[in-house]
Amino acid sequence: MTIDIKNNLTPTPPRTTGEGRSVAENAGVRSGGAEPGRDEGGSGDRVTLTDTARRLSDLTRSVSEQPAVNTQRVEQIRAAIDQGRYEINAERIADRLIAMEKVR
Repeated sequence: MTIDIKNNLTPTPPRTTGEGRSVAENAGVRSGGAEPGRDEGGSGDRVTLTDTARRLSDLTRSVSEQPAVNTQRVEQIRAAIDQGRYEINAERIADRLIAMEKVR
């Protein structure tokens, strides 16, 4: 049985070969996943990821590799403060603080 991760993890029935038997049955695999005459030490189960799941995994990995602090932006602000070019908009800061509190 396969699980369609993209659509709410709904189990989907095994594929058939057109003769009423599943692909696994035609390959000589029992429903338990073991081949006839072999130990059941390994499972015949298989997971297949959709392209969306792969992209999400890649994005998650990429984001986790990024630094927590944007050092380039910090340096820009630090230079602006040192040069007296950095302006503080108290009203904008207050509005954003209020908006953050409303979300909670």
